[in-house]
Amino acid sequence: MDLRFLTTFLEVAKTRHFGKAAENLYLTQSAVSARIKLIEEYFNTSLFFRNRHSIQLTSAGEKLIPFAESMTHTLNLAREALNEDEVSYLVCAASPNASELYLKHAINQFNAHFYDLSLRVEILNTEQLSRQLHERIIDIAFTTEVIKAEDVDHKCLMTDSLALYSSETDQLEQAFENYVHIDWGSKLNDRLLKQFPQVKKAKLKTSAISIAKDQIEYTGGSVFLTQALAEHFSATRPLTLIARAEDIEINTYLVYLKELKNSALSELIKFCIEQ
Repeated sequence: MDLRFLTTFLEVAKTRHFGKAAENLYLTQSAVSARIKLIEEYFNTSLFFRNRHSIQLTSAGEKLIPFAESMTHTLNLAREALNEDEVSYLVCAASPNASELYLKHAINQFNAHFYDLSLRVEILNTEQLSRQLHERIIDIAFTTEVIKAEDVDHKCLMTDSLALYSSETDQLEQAFENYVHIDWGSKLNDRLLKQFPQVKKAKLKTSAISIAKDQIEYTGGSVFLTQALAEHFSATRPLTLIARAEDIEINTYLVYLKELKNSALSELIKFCIEQ
């Protein structure tokens, strides 16, 4: 059994509310319900009495609490012991766009600076980043959107402006005839739409810079990019600057839990901020 399910059980037992447990664990309520259902199926017994306005533990649920607490405590001790190894092992994750903007270039710097660091890298969406950060599945996250939580710290690592580039034309109206739209987040998308209503005519919409890059490489077209991305976006189709987006900037954030329990993680965070 996944021990995170037991953590979910303990949170529901503590709050006596599926919604509050979901909020505290940064999960959806349906995900919490599904986990509790799987635990009940595993033990072949009901753990909660579900009334319309309240949730109460069954006798089986009461019996399970000390075992669940013991198992999760033992797992945390194991994690702390493993973190004391000579080789530090960290898991970092990034949203697809933050990976393209920052992480894939920073990995070589990490490896060159931290000789005894073993790093695992994942690509996740913002919801997954938040949940796995709070569950301590990942140690650090890179994202272009703020993760709002009281126990999380953010540091802005870089800020880039957006501009419209094209491989086919230097005329604004013609550029949108073969336009590829990258999803930079709802707020920035709305601001782009106000300045450039033509973005609604996109031939392709994607949340991944890499997919937009492939599309431009194969068929040509136009796309909103940062200057750094535009300089090396296509090996065969040079891009021309068409128009700058006024006061629209992409921030790349470093995100981590305020309570740091790993010296290697503290050093990595410090390195990222000082670069």
